[in-house]
Amino acid sequence: MGYPDMIARKLLPQYTRQVVKLRKDAAKESDPVKCFPILNAYVSFFNDKHFDIEYSITDTTRFEYNNLNEDAFKKDFTTKKRDSIEGIWINPDSTLRLAVQKISPTSYQAVVLQSKDPKTKPGLVYYTFTRDKNGFVFNRYDWMTPDFPVRQRGGLLFVWNFEVWAKTYPLTITEYERSEFSTWRNYNYGLDCKKLDNDHVLLSIGSFNRDDKIKEMIQKNDSLIRSTKNLIVDLRGNGGGNSGWTYLLPYFYTEPIVQGNTYLRLSPDNIKSNLADIKSTYEKPTKDPRWVRSYTTEVLDQYKKAYEEIPLSKDQFYSLPSLTLYSDVILKTPEKIALVFDDLGGSSTEYFFFISMQSKKITRYGERTLGMMDYMGVSQQTKLPFEDYYLLIPDRKAAWTDAKPTNKTGFVPEHDLRHIPRQKWIDYIRTDLEKQ
Repeated sequence: MGYPDMIARKLLPQYTRQVVKLRKDAAKESDPVKCFPILNAYVSFFNDKHFDIEYSITDTTRFEYNNLNEDAFKKDFTTKKRDSIEGIWINPDSTLRLAVQKISPTSYQAVVLQSKDPKTKPGLVYYTFTRDKNGFVFNRYDWMTPDFPVRQRGGLLFVWNFEVWAKTYPLTITEYERSEFSTWRNYNYGLDCKKLDNDHVLLSIGSFNRDDKIKEMIQKNDSLIRSTKNLIVDLRGNGGGNSGWTYLLPYFYTEPIVQGNTYLRLSPDNIKSNLADIKSTYEKPTKDPRWVRSYTTEVLDQYKKAYEEIPLSKDQFYSLPSLTLYSDVILKTPEKIALVFDDLGGSSTEYFFFISMQSKKITRYGERTLGMMDYMGVSQQTKLPFEDYYLLIPDRKAAWTDAKPTNKTGFVPEHDLRHIPRQKWIDYIRTDLEKQ
């Protein structure tokens, strides 16, 4: 998807050298596990995490085991210098315990010590973590991935927003971390809402993967949010997912929100996979009350025009109309809203960052986001000769990609809080909102 922008214009010599090298490496390998890093190196060159190559390992003979004994692990632990990620970790539902140990200067194994799932037997190397410049990336025993991020936050370990772990040895987690960890139990995805004081409500959304849970949480706490002066929305660790942020629209809405057109890459596969949806958009517009007002006659006519013009176009990209977002009323409360981000924030979380800049109520805090929204939208899976590889290629680019791309920089909040311990961010934000 990014080739016409990134490679053809700017990085062709570097890209050509990379392809030559990878072709030589690939000629020496036929094992799919050993070939995967070669493919991943190609995908990673584009710095676009919506360009996604994965390999689900179903052959159990490929699983790696380490005959690790917990007592011996603890006894040996203090005999050498250890990195902070090393130790024993547990999942939110206490069904799985892992021992993490260093096996090379940049690699760590997370070995199963105890499991309630017979598929993950003790000794199984559940994760392999590899250190990079920002933290870690991972592969799981049954899943080889692109360079998805892993971050240690004190006594908590976030494997992007897929899984969260708490450290139990050699240190235990703090009360602050324990409270955060509990919001991930029962596949709750870090969702929580609580009143901090008379003027502030804290809404935590650790993932946009479950819109139904977000809707339920917001409906349950709607009267509390509407009756409180300020709202803090904690999106740390939220790697994106779906469009659950739309349930927040009534609180932050101050004027119609223009999303900006997206640009569909006009390849034969993209045209084939998108035309039916484009036709359905103008023939059968949604009945969802959140969106009905956005489907104006002008927008529907533009979609009809796109359906007619796209098959005949010789351009590389076609500009697709966007929907302007509306809300029926502008609420007096919450008066001010703070959004909190960190460098695990990606995909729809970053899109919410972009949307939020059109609200007069919102201020953003934290640190830069991951950077993965210049190219978005996913076409159907791209078939490869080896069918066990899973490849997805984004089919369009965002409104800002040409003028102000963000994949390298992420989205940057107005208030950088990296100089403050993470557990104090919310208190700082609450004080700052009171000053405004």
